[in-house]
Amino acid sequence: MQITKKTNTLSDSRQKRLTLPNIPQILFSFACFFSLALIIKNSDVAIEYMSQGLELCAKTVIPSLFPFMVVSDVIVSSGVSSFAGKLLQAPMKLLFGVGGEGGCAVFLGTLCGFPIGAKSAVALYDAGKLSKNELERILTFSNNPSSAFIISAVGVSLFGSREFGKALYAITLLSAAATGILQNTVRKIKNRKKAPSNDAPTFEGGTSEKNAKTSFTAETFTNAVSSSALGTLKICAFVVFFSAFLGTLGLASDTAVIPQQLKALIFSVCELTGGTAQASAVIPDAHGAVIAAFASGWSGLSVHFQIMSLCAGRGISFKPYFLAKLFQGLSCSVLMFLYLKYISPDLLFHAESVSSSVLTDLGGGFAQIVCCVFAFAVICISAKRFFIKKG
Repeated sequence: MQITKKTNTLSDSRQKRLTLPNIPQILFSFACFFSLALIIKNSDVAIEYMSQGLELCAKTVIPSLFPFMVVSDVIVSSGVSSFAGKLLQAPMKLLFGVGGEGGCAVFLGTLCGFPIGAKSAVALYDAGKLSKNELERILTFSNNPSSAFIISAVGVSLFGSREFGKALYAITLLSAAATGILQNTVRKIKNRKKAPSNDAPTFEGGTSEKNAKTSFTAETFTNAVSSSALGTLKICAFVVFFSAFLGTLGLASDTAVIPQQLKALIFSVCELTGGTAQASAVIPDAHGAVIAAFASGWSGLSVHFQIMSLCAGRGISFKPYFLAKLFQGLSCSVLMFLYLKYISPDLLFHAESVSSSVLTDLGGGFAQIVCCVFAFAVICISAKRFFIKKG
């Protein structure tokens, strides 16, 4: 009896040890209580910034995201991604080690910005055209800021230099591509050390590729609109919350007299728009440009939580995603530092902050994105019909 009691106490102690929270859980809990304290203490400021967040969603987030989310779903459901996957099969497999249809998610994510890349990748996974491993890897390098945001909003409106915006956008895409290639290289090395595994698509929660619907119907469009509306609502919820959080955090940082560089870095960790806006106050010092590059590569917790909400219920591991985005942020910072030091040291010397708003010059870029996505869909559908008739 004594032995059984001792074993029971040992098992109970082991269970208690196993249920203790780990470091990420402790940090996340602390961040939740800290944000709650900030919002309660400055409730009037939080309400004001939440109203600004709602206005931002109505004027910018919904118009710039919802149509593209619908189009990306239609492209996957109508079978356009299957045709495009045949064209992109060789380069995607060679560079990133994923199927060609994943190239649609990479293309749309690069062109339209996040979270369109994640939404497209999830739609491909649900249709049984990507494995879970491929989805996890595509998420790490297919979600980047759009060219309209980086060049027009950050470059022109905040840093007063279109050339800086172009350089920042090129560095962001280069870092994302390097992340995907590096992951593929590491995967190949690991596969050489162990028995080769089959990376064929797994159809958990989806249909098989043979049985997946690839024809456009009215139901396809209505389902795309419904799922995109729900995804847009989730994104707006995160935008509103982080608007209130950063507004109260900014008030607290002003009271505590935090250095501008540190304030910009903290905002960049939380949210891309607020981070780049704070970083622009450091110019013409190169530190502001380096922090803005980090914010562009890292993309902010707000975006990460948006992507996690879109992938909910699919058993996705986000540890590779967070490590990859951290690598992208650091590599973007290093590349921007080298660019300003050796290639264009006078780029920000005469730059001035044109506007405190990052939404003042997005109209032209938005129209270009609409035209590019529409042209891409029309070309793919036309080519698909041509080859089907020819066959």
